[in-house]
Amino acid sequence: MLTEIRCDKFREELIKFHSGINVVLGDSVATNSIGKSTLLMIIDFVYGGESFLEHNKDVVRELGDHDYYFSLKFGNDLHFFRRGTFEPDLVYSCNEGYQELKPLSIEEYKAFLKSSYSLENIEMSFRSIVSLFSRIWGKENLDVKHPLHSFKSQKSSECITNTIKLFNMYESIRLLTEKLKKKSEEKSTITKAFKEGFITKTSKVEYKKNLSTSASIKEEIEDIKKNLQKYAINIKELVNREVIELKIEKDKLLSEKLRLDSRLLRVRNDLEINKNIKSKQLAPLLKYFPNVNAEKLEEVESFHSKISRILRSELMSSEAELSSSLDCVVNEINKIDNKVSEVTSNFENPNIVIDRVYDLSKEHESARIQIEYFETDLQIKNDLNESKKKLEEEKTKILKLIESIINDKNRRNVTKIYSEERRCPTLHLGQNSYSFELVEDTGTGKAYSNLILLDLAFFETTILPFLIHDSVLFKNIQNDAVAKLIDLYESTGKQIFIAIDEIEKYGTEAERKLKTNKVIELNNEKVLYVKDWRK
Repeated sequence: MLTEIRCDKFREELIKFHSGINVVLGDSVATNSIGKSTLLMIIDFVYGGESFLEHNKDVVRELGDHDYYFSLKFGNDLHFFRRGTFEPDLVYSCNEGYQELKPLSIEEYKAFLKSSYSLENIEMSFRSIVSLFSRIWGKENLDVKHPLHSFKSQKSSECITNTIKLFNMYESIRLLTEKLKKKSEEKSTITKAFKEGFITKTSKVEYKKNLSTSASIKEEIEDIKKNLQKYAINIKELVNREVIELKIEKDKLLSEKLRLDSRLLRVRNDLEINKNIKSKQLAPLLKYFPNVNAEKLEEVESFHSKISRILRSELMSSEAELSSSLDCVVNEINKIDNKVSEVTSNFENPNIVIDRVYDLSKEHESARIQIEYFETDLQIKNDLNESKKKLEEEKTKILKLIESIINDKNRRNVTKIYSEERRCPTLHLGQNSYSFELVEDTGTGKAYSNLILLDLAFFETTILPFLIHDSVLFKNIQNDAVAKLIDLYESTGKQIFIAIDEIEKYGTEAERKLKTNKVIELNNEKVLYVKDWRK
């Protein structure tokens, strides 16, 4: 815990702290700018925070760079440190007379704090753990509608993750997240391989065809193995089998050739008869039928001529396409004929058995690889979906538990502060978002009261080391509620720092407790620093 802060710029050079509630007391008229919030910022600063340097720039501007000396007690051991405004990324370990012993980087110092407060099992940095619950004017964590946001631009999903980590329930989610990430990387790798053409992407229809091909090839190879001697003696049986396969393929191609020949013939006939009448061809007609309207005939024929040109262009395009397809089919037929000739010329050559097995092996290997990649891709997709489902289920289960813990503690505290009849705000935790439902009274005082109660619920149900609440949170809260909040602060048994003023209005007992636990009292004449630059 924090035991003291020293600074030669303080009006009271030494400020001592104790366990339990530590009160920075303002005056009875709530005078502003006397140093209450600033001192809380300095406490945040000695705990490794940066907000003091960002929000309280006027302090350095008016006082110049200066140092803060402070001590922390863990168990029976006291540790002494110095952190200054000139090089805030350095924290010096000191002896009890505050003579420097060893410089530490700010990261090393925060690691020391995390270890000393026994927070090693929490998968968050020390500042991520404590910063949200140091609610001081000037920081961005005072939004009552987004109480889990340490700063405005923070993602809600990060707030959810931090909440799970704070309750030390993240281990199972971390393992599932790592598994999901691994599966996502595997899926990305195989998708990239398909995209780049390193692996041939196979459809479900092709996959089934490959399974059939693989089975057929295996059957034939097994047959060759069993009857190797017979094939060596009678090569013709193996040749005939291959010739039959080639013949079946050729028959398919011949049918396709016949279809293409027929279509091509029709197209060429259409091109031949697709001619139009010339004007001079109308002369014989006029000789026998002088009353015919030649101009009308020419007009009709002109229209037919335009249509004919369009049709002719399409017919010529179709002819070219059909001719190209026909050439491909003829080439395939020629290849099959050559293969048949090659096979039948080796009736007495035993090497054909070896060649056949080799060809089958290559075809089988190609089918096997495509089958393997298809099944691997399918398995990865299934594993990825299963990992997502398990992660979502585990996260939902944990968030439901945390939600119940917080809301139950909040319900109990609301009852202590108000009554059983008063409805309490409810925290809803989703996969990547959350809401803090403020019911009935949405006034400023009740909103900040709800925020304080939510912090206390977290404070009492986790190993948060300390809590900092500024005076702005107590404004407008009904007086008797503030008095009972003081009791709640005391009941936690942990170190808490609050700034508060106008304490007389909270009742005699609350006033007594606040004065008993004060670490410094500030007013219009007695400000925090030796210099007052308000005027």
